[in-house]
Amino acid sequence: MRIAALVSSLTVAVVLSGCGVVRQDVTRSNTDHLSFNQNADAVAIQEQANALNLMADQLVRRSTVRGAVTGAAVTCGLAALSVGSAQSCVVGAAAGGVAGAAVGRAKGEREVAQRVELVSANALVRSIRGMNGQMSAIELSLPELLAEQDAELADLQIRRATRAVTQKEYENGVRAIRESRATIAEALTLTIEQTEVASRNMTVAMQQGQSGLDWHLNAANQLGREAHSARSTISPIGPLSFAQDERVALNAAPRSGELR
Repeated sequence: MRIAALVSSLTVAVVLSGCGVVRQDVTRSNTDHLSFNQNADAVAIQEQANALNLMADQLVRRSTVRGAVTGAAVTCGLAALSVGSAQSCVVGAAAGGVAGAAVGRAKGEREVAQRVELVSANALVRSIRGMNGQMSAIELSLPELLAEQDAELADLQIRRATRAVTQKEYENGVRAIRESRATIAEALTLTIEQTEVASRNMTVAMQQGQSGLDWHLNAANQLGREAHSARSTISPIGPLSFAQDERVALNAAPRSGELR
């Protein structure tokens, strides 16, 4: 009888222990599944934001006035000269050349406009098109990520208040979301700053005599506005007290007799 009772007790203990392990695994699996999906989406958008930032940096370099010249203006060394000096130089060079003294100042100015390319308009178009593609992808996917993160934050708050997750698990989950948002916001902020620099560079090129950059300037400004709009949708995450978490959980939990 004692042996039978002992075997029965051991059997019950093993069964209960096994049930406890199953419940723990299911809870942890659910939590990890949410984090895995959210992290995958966050990494994808962070890569898009970083790619946008690299393209914006390229736009800055391509919009920087470099003083590239062709034709008769090469001999004038226009890389560091103002438009006024460049025009005088071309006029002087033309007057002493084949055209002779008949070439006047007006013709020299037209030649400068044709021969001096301070920035490459075609290169700017390539950068702007690439940035437009990345920005469109971010505008499409960022709202979905933020909604997923908000839902996970709410779930973490409820689980913490009901002791379904430990304090460390809660803090790790919130920290991951906070860092993800900060990384994306930082990349967008850098893009905003770089489009502003590129716009100033193009304005300088236009002031120094290069024409045909109106579309490029407007496109750069538009990209800056879109990056600013995307960044404004990223709300920072502040720390919640445990009492606040409990109120969130109580408000979210179903009341007696109420079906979720």
